[in-house]
Amino acid sequence: MSNTPDSSRPDSSRSDHDSLRITINVDENVASPLDEKKLQQAVAAAAADRGYHRGEIGIRVTDDTGIHQVNRDHLGHDYPTDVISFAYHADKPEVDGELVVSVDTAAERAGELGWPVAHELSLYVVHGALHITGMDDHDPDDRAAMRDAEQRIMIQIGINDIVRYGADETGPSIAEESA
Repeated sequence: MSNTPDSSRPDSSRSDHDSLRITINVDENVASPLDEKKLQQAVAAAAADRGYHRGEIGIRVTDDTGIHQVNRDHLGHDYPTDVISFAYHADKPEVDGELVVSVDTAAERAGELGWPVAHELSLYVVHGALHITGMDDHDPDDRAAMRDAEQRIMIQIGINDIVRYGADETGPSIAEESA
């Protein structure tokens, strides 16, 4: 028997209550390839940025039809949107919630901006996780704080183009594209 810890076995001293569990459910009709690890990384980084590292956050990836139904059924809004967040519990360091993102809206917006769909979807996940952890974006000061947090987190997870393509941005100008 060795005194060296076996790194292939889970750490039995850590329970599920010591971590943030992130689950992803992709609707059957979503054909777009997803980087689920990147989406999990985006949620974990957003939660950690706000001081949360325990609990559970679920992500549902759907299309415009699916998110439209969620928006209508739960919020009374009769239109598709990019991301919907449901915060159930947020008491540092524990957070519980769910978010729903539309891959169709992400693809449309990414096409308008000229950046990858995966980046746009990551931005939606970060935005939704920030809402779950208590941030809001209804007034100008809160919106500015939300955008700063989104940018910081996206850069942290390796998406540096957020500076040019993030929420409220219009993408590169024609002069920048031709340079």
